[in-house]
Amino acid sequence: MSTSELLVTPAQRDRAVEILKEMYADGRLDHAEFDTRLELALKARTRAELNSTFDGLVARPVPTYVPAAYTRPAPLQRYDGDGRGMGTVAHWLGYPTFFVGPAIVVATSGQKNPAVRKHAVEALNFQLSAFGAFALLGIMTGATEGFTAFLFPIVGILWFILTGIGGLATAVGANFRYPFTLRLIK
Repeated sequence: MSTSELLVTPAQRDRAVEILKEMYADGRLDHAEFDTRLELALKARTRAELNSTFDGLVARPVPTYVPAAYTRPAPLQRYDGDGRGMGTVAHWLGYPTFFVGPAIVVATSGQKNPAVRKHAVEALNFQLSAFGAFALLGIMTGATEGFTAFLFPIVGILWFILTGIGGLATAVGANFRYPFTLRLIK
């Protein structure tokens, strides 16, 4: 059995129709010739019949779809035990010291381990942002004669929860980023 006697699939027929449409759009076929060739392509049962719909047309390269080359995935970034531990400490030092503790970790352990520095800088930026929010809220409360004082516990609870989540996320090795944070320190 030769290849010209092989039956065509609907996908092959559809591809031939798409090529004919492109040729018509390019102006290589007039409307009557396009209709004739389209009818032949749709009725084609074998490769020979399907190929005959392109007789007399200028050949053009048919695109081939090559699978993308395999690339090895990048290794997961893992932090060693003391990097995660000091990163967690940097986040949780925000409870007793606000922004001073994370700043000390950035200045000491952060100089030796880039993972610790990354987490300590994130904690420091959050604590500075929270400090700024509390200061701004204090000014607003004074200016409004105590009207906005009800926001202090809301901001405080949000600060407390996010500081805890940051420490826990670092302890399990996640790359945690605080929401609502001005990243002043890089």
